Amino acid sequence: MKRFLVVLMVAALFWACHSKINGPIRTIENGVEVVDSGTGVFPSADGPHSLTLKEEFRIDLENEALAAAGLSDIVGLDADSKGRLYLFRSMRTEGPLIYQFDEQGRFLKSFGRMGQGPGEAQYPGFLRISPADEIRVHSQAPNRVLNFDGDGRLLREDKITYDLLNRPYQFVPLANGNYVARHYKMPEDGQPIRETGLGLYGADFKPVKEIRKFEIPASIKPGQQILAIVPIVGASPSSFYVNWGAEGRDIAFFDLDGKMRRIVRAAFPSQAVPADYKKSLLDRIPQNPGTQEFRRFIEGMSTFPPYQSILADEKGHLFAASFEKDPTSGANLCDVFSPEGVRILRAGLGYQDLIRYMGEAIPFDVVLKNGRCYCVREKPDGFKEVVVSSMIWR
Repeated sequence: MKRFLVVLMVAALFWACHSKINGPIRTIENGVEVVDSGTGVFPSADGPHSLTLKEEFRIDLENEALAAAGLSDIVGLDADSKGRLYLFRSMRTEGPLIYQFDEQGRFLKSFGRMGQGPGEAQYPGFLRISPADEIRVHSQAPNRVLNFDGDGRLLREDKITYDLLNRPYQFVPLANGNYVARHYKMPEDGQPIRETGLGLYGADFKPVKEIRKFEIPASIKPGQQILAIVPIVGASPSSFYVNWGAEGRDIAFFDLDGKMRRIVRAAFPSQAVPADYKKSLLDRIPQNPGTQEFRRFIEGMSTFPPYQSILADEKGHLFAASFEKDPTSGANLCDVFSPEGVRILRAGLGYQDLIRYMGEAIPFDVVLKNGRCYCVREKPDGFKEVVVSSMIWR
């Protein structure tokens, strides 16, 4: 009997190790499938084993012709189904709001303007291009979304109504017409905001359901990873994805109606924050009473969060962009997951930057569409350039 138990234990240990080597661990938590890749990478026999980028062209914002047209800095980009590229101008510079380029990077036209009149945007924000190739711009005053076609013609204006104490912002359009948006709850007693959230909104911008609440602590503890309470959202034609768990290490898969379908779990490499990187970030944060708590967090930050953004392509591959750099290309390394939530490879993808991402609140500086990677990179002289590359799977 004792020998039988020993054999059984050895067999169970072998099976556990074998399962970890050959595939992720799948469990059910609260009725939702959890796919845990741990530290492993599990490419399928008939799936891709590697991903590389082949550069096609660049759009250099230091170009004198573009500067003369009013484009010297951008805060967002997207591409339509025809491969045309749209760059959204920074509000710190003068000029039209949107600049259109063809699929080979040649400048075509610009359109959209600041203001409060019909077809104009005040305090504008760029929303991604819809699956119907509508270019959407959020105007905060009055609160509405302007919808343009690819020729720059205004199609319609969608009015947004909201509760002043619970205001949505940073809308992410979904393929079925819904939106995912962040929102904050304004305390009635005038105290600081202590709760933000992520919600699903309909095509009329009315709330459909709460996706997640994020509590903002009154004070930051040493070593606390406060970026885990900042919503990170990615979207594909069939799903949207949200950072999940107490430390933000998991990624939750939702369908377009807001039903959670899967939780993806993996061990992400820990990256130490260099002292000069921390100093660069602190130099961009003003010193006043309202920023002291955040500055203390930056000063005490020893490691980066597990990932800084979630990206998805049209086939449902998920990319968790880390802070780790590919030493050859300088690109951020991404953990790439299959549509089923299995980590299948790691690859260099995009050129993201925590300082720019946080300090300038750029929500979308890498886009995966049309088999391409569109990303913004900051050059050593401070000017930005858009790098467009083919995504080559092998």
